[in-house]
Amino acid sequence: MKQAFADRGVAYLKGDWTARDPAIAAELAAHGRSGVPLYLFYAPGAAEPVVLPQILTERIVRDAVRDAVGAPPAP
Repeated sequence: MKQAFADRGVAYLKGDWTARDPAIAAELAAHGRSGVPLYLFYAPGAAEPVVLPQILTERIVRDAVRDAVGAPPAP
């Protein structure tokens, strides 16, 4: 997945809610969740993120990336 992200210019960010950070709590609440995990995919130019399932597979993530940014650039 790291290479697929790199090929398409996708950034991966992880929020650590160990200390119950209020900013993370607000983001969870904004998406109707009270706990983790919450996986959000922010596509370029989209007003809102795509909420991905709580149980991820490589295919789910690859499909989200493909749908948002297309196929990887040719070598």
